[in-house]
Amino acid sequence: MSVSHKILVEGNSLSFKGGFFGFSTVALIRVKGSDPVLFDTGHHSTRLLLLQALEREGLTPESIRTVFLSHLHFDHANNLDLFPNATVHVGAAEWAYAHNPAAGDIFFSVGMNEYLQRRKPHLIGDSEGELAPGLHYRHAPGHTPGSYLLHYTAESGQRVVLAGDACKTYRELARLQSANEFDPACRASTTLRWIAKNADVVIPGHFPPLYKTASGWLWDEPSRIEIVIR
Repeated sequence: MSVSHKILVEGNSLSFKGGFFGFSTVALIRVKGSDPVLFDTGHHSTRLLLLQALEREGLTPESIRTVFLSHLHFDHANNLDLFPNATVHVGAAEWAYAHNPAAGDIFFSVGMNEYLQRRKPHLIGDSEGELAPGLHYRHAPGHTPGSYLLHYTAESGQRVVLAGDACKTYRELARLQSANEFDPACRASTTLRWIAKNADVVIPGHFPPLYKTASGWLWDEPSRIEIVIR
């Protein structure tokens, strides 16, 4: 089956003293013969960017029928309300964790949890499976205990992993360590090792796409954001 992806919102890890305004990667996945899949939705600061990117792809928010959330931190899930017709897929373990997160994990939204409850999400219990023909999901604990990733093999033969925050940046993949690990079982390194072994292309949660080469992981261009000060 033919599977491809297009990054709609570029992820970055921008921060400021005392906080961050980094964008999460939002990607559109097209599977031949199936409806497109939206991987994560980003947060409110990226709403206009996301809508404009969908328009360039000839899509409207109402035409998105499948949303796959890597996890439920606000910067990955808070634009979900833009897609009223979508079936929402999220890990069952993540759904449980979002209602009782670790003490230091302050990145969930009570309002989004309540909204998602009304949307009756499809809770993924299997550790591995197929979301659409040729498009696979995998439990990827570490950043949160219920994180999931998507992966597929492109027509070129390259193995592509859309990692979400299971791999946020180049540094995490190079060091095989997560900068923010909230999983009490401490499985981030195991997940990162799986990604490093099974991917030729990694789409991180907050970094440009990474490509496996003989000399290590490389990326083509930095993430770019235009800041307007008035």
